[in-house]
Amino acid sequence: MRKVVGIDRKIKRAWLDAALDRLAQDGDEKELRAFLDEYLKDELPGKESRAKAVGIVLKIWSSVPRERLPLRDRAVALLPRISGQERVWLHLGMAALAYPFFRDTAEVVGRLLALQDDFTTAQVQARMLTTWGDRVTSKLATRYLLNTLVDWDVLRSTKKQGHFLPTRKMTASIPELELWLLESLLSSSAADEIEAQQLLRLPESFPFQVNVGVADLRKHEGFDIHRQGLDMDMVALCKVKLEPLPKPKKKAKEPKKSKEVKPNQPRLFDKLAEETASANGKPTSDPILPKTRATTRKKLTEADEKHRVEDSMKTEFLGNLSERAERFLQVQGVVFVPDRPFEAPSMECAKQFRDGYYFGCIALAQAVLEAVIRHVWQAKFKKKPNQEGSFEKNLAALQKKKFISEDWKTKLDQIWSERNSFQRLRPSVESDQRQLEETARKTLSLLYDLEVEFFGYDVSEGIVIPHHPEYWSIKEGESLVFIKSTEI
Repeated sequence: MRKVVGIDRKIKRAWLDAALDRLAQDGDEKELRAFLDEYLKDELPGKESRAKAVGIVLKIWSSVPRERLPLRDRAVALLPRISGQERVWLHLGMAALAYPFFRDTAEVVGRLLALQDDFTTAQVQARMLTTWGDRVTSKLATRYLLNTLVDWDVLRSTKKQGHFLPTRKMTASIPELELWLLESLLSSSAADEIEAQQLLRLPESFPFQVNVGVADLRKHEGFDIHRQGLDMDMVALCKVKLEPLPKPKKKAKEPKKSKEVKPNQPRLFDKLAEETASANGKPTSDPILPKTRATTRKKLTEADEKHRVEDSMKTEFLGNLSERAERFLQVQGVVFVPDRPFEAPSMECAKQFRDGYYFGCIALAQAVLEAVIRHVWQAKFKKKPNQEGSFEKNLAALQKKKFISEDWKTKLDQIWSERNSFQRLRPSVESDQRQLEETARKTLSLLYDLEVEFFGYDVSEGIVIPHHPEYWSIKEGESLVFIKSTEI
């Protein structure tokens, strides 16, 4: 019997995020299907194409087999404890459970990246043929899934079509997320048990940095570990006892309802007669409209209004305090060298991110990236300060002379080509807000890495020694003092 591929189109992470948010609020599958159908109308106007995409998303998160519902429910329970970007751990685990083809594709990609730095679509397709056969469906599905992984930011594509590179491995903020993923991947595999060290290095978990150890596996309630041989720990899944489904109760026969005698209701002509009589000055029955009491409204004084605004601001500040502290931890430890190139605007980018001003952080970081490339171009090619070229031409010239690596050019080309895409995001939409935060984080990280590449330095006895002095504005005989920043 031929295996069914099932997942045969690109599935965007934003769709899965939206489904997961809705699922956390309301688990009804019909409501979720209607929500997704409306959500995808703009992106997928074709009714058939939209229905297939909705079906795939539902199979990943909603139409889950009964024996895997506890695993799905634990994933949903993790949502309040993880960041928006960490949801990729959950999406990958649930997609692997729902679609064996997805799991096999991720495994092939992981094995290729363990052997080499990059890979092509053809290489993945060739390896998938051994288990899924040489058919058009599997070849197309492989291509769509690789584009899906690019959309999830676990792979990145280059200008050469069908050529992919890995992104930086994601880390988890809590060990429970790592253990959940390992449990879901083991549950999705055909093996009943696996060696512990092998489980910690599964190729299909290639996008993630797994930091838990065997001791953590022993404590996890989802795993059953036993010793095989002298020093081999084998891991199996704990069997989940499923409660039998309740039998539907037979409906008791309802006694026949006696006909209720309805009170006499005023007819339209009766009301008209009353209104006519009232107009002629004749007495009528009680007025139809109920009496209402006049309510008095106390005007807020200026002091009351001030207190109300203060309370509102305190509530908003306390609500954002936890998120602000998390962003603070991500940018803490930044050091400050007074005359390092672009130090001041880079510090401002970090402050913008810390305070949650993602639009400002992204826009400023992109401007600084452009200025850094122009600065390096001017220094390497002996250009005057007032001489400027376009970002793309400056970058191409630096790469041609080997002043900048091909890898750096690819990263910068990608972020430059997408430099305006963040402007359409709406902070009021949760999925857009998460994407906005991740864009700010990626842009800021790229800026930091680029500055380390060109403006790196060593510190000897409190004195800064630049790796590339030609980029620094240091006068002869002058030295820079290293200062630890207290602002970030």
